Amino acid sequence: MTTPPDVEMQELLDLARDKSVNGRTRLVQVVGDLFFEEKSVTNDRERALMTQILQQLIHDVEQSVRKALADRLAVENDAPSELVRILANDEIDVAHKILHSSMVLQDLELIEIIQHRTFEHQLTIAMRNDVSEAVSDALVETGNSKVIQTLIENETATISENTLEYLVNESKTREPYQKSLLDRPDFSPHLAKRMYWWV
Repeated sequence: MTTPPDVEMQELLDLARDKSVNGRTRLVQVVGDLFFEEKSVTNDRERALMTQILQQLIHDVEQSVRKALADRLAVENDAPSELVRILANDEIDVAHKILHSSMVLQDLELIEIIQHRTFEHQLTIAMRNDVSEAVSDALVETGNSKVIQTLIENETATISENTLEYLVNESKTREPYQKSLLDRPDFSPHLAKRMYWWV
């Protein structure tokens, strides 16, 4: 037996008045469930309202709730971009799946996260499918060898010729780069010839 709409609305009102952490956590859970139940969302206005509620409350709930919401939004191609961006900038345990999988995140948002968040955020972005040239450049600019190595090993990442040339030069002193570069399907013969002298 389904819950009558007026009971659901009363629960939402009661939770909205509850300023405790538990109350806010439960409100995010309820609104999050409604957001993903297509039958309960009848129009764009309601969806926008739920997104606004989640944005306002997301910082007030415990990490496990934020992570659960982030994991669900990561695979939703029409997830609200502002909410995705907030969660992508959260602690890495919350942000991981969104950074790895969400198609909602734009290059500029990913680059900003690379520049301002942690090594773990950078590493996760380096593992994404179809990393663009601009995002690849930002990852290389971190100078972190583990992040760069992960990017080089990501065969779906697009790395510009100029950046590949830079990495070839770096591979003189960073031996782990050598095999990974040579294994890339987009690695040009002339760069391979340059590496011949020190590989």
